[in-house]
Amino acid sequence: METKPKNRVNVIIRWVGTIIAIVILVYLFSQIGAAETWATIQRISGWRIAAVLILVFVSRFATFGRWHSLLQVQEMHVPWKDSLRLTFAGLFASNILPTTVGGDVVRLAGAVRIGITPALAAASLAADRLVGMAGMFLALPFAIPGFVAYLNQNKISSRFSLLSGIPFISNAWKKIQKAFQNVFSNFKYWAKNPLILLRALGFTLIHMLATFLIVKVLIEGMGESMPFGQIAGLWSLTYFITLIPISINGLGLQEVTITNLFSAVGGLQLSTSISLAILLRVAWMIGSLPGAFTLSGILGGEKSEPEVVHISTANPETEEKTE
Repeated sequence: METKPKNRVNVIIRWVGTIIAIVILVYLFSQIGAAETWATIQRISGWRIAAVLILVFVSRFATFGRWHSLLQVQEMHVPWKDSLRLTFAGLFASNILPTTVGGDVVRLAGAVRIGITPALAAASLAADRLVGMAGMFLALPFAIPGFVAYLNQNKISSRFSLLSGIPFISNAWKKIQKAFQNVFSNFKYWAKNPLILLRALGFTLIHMLATFLIVKVLIEGMGESMPFGQIAGLWSLTYFITLIPISINGLGLQEVTITNLFSAVGGLQLSTSISLAILLRVAWMIGSLPGAFTLSGILGGEKSEPEVVHISTANPETEEKTE
């Protein structure tokens, strides 16, 4: 009985947080001016836009590969076509639909409908998140030099800056701890197949590399530069801040975080950082568009007929045949 009021409060918090973040973003945009922002975006050449689009889909297919790998732990082998369409449906729900029904909910519903056990589906999604967090955590230390330089240049507000960052760090750490608990409570699925986790981490690193390259291509296309390591560190920090459940699917929060981190810590002009935030949101939306063709069927209860292949657990290498 207590869960409904709690869920209602969480929804209200997310909507209010989203609205506040969007208002802040609009304010920052108004300070720069639409003309200057558009002029900054126009500097990007055609080949850079093409490169970004290619890298976006490299990133999307890498996230598919990560989850698909984690699903291959039972005798029932999940066909790659099913996990691919569910992955893009989840991405579409997360990046296009401004609702509290996130991509994980869509993937979970679709996975159960194609015959994956609810326990495995839920555990695989938790593991998918954890592996993604683990990859981003590896890149987080690259943000430290930029923060040290920023705090040295702003000695008066250093104490305030550190204190104001504590809630973000605390909430992100709680999120990581919860993900760890969810995975290890169902770790029986991967205990006998640790290589699957390593394979999933490999796909995460590909996704991260593509993402960092997208940011670098866009920044340099707008006439500025930033070291690759610093891009990795600031983006990983953006990732963890966006996990804080105070907005719907990170809408607004991600843009405000990118705008502030990449300008204050990264040293970019405000017009460049806000243009970067807008372009990245558009890029993620474009990359999730294929999910529009499968999302309606999943939410509408349409059941697919997957070509489930039953394999022998005695020889795990046979799982690769459908790849």
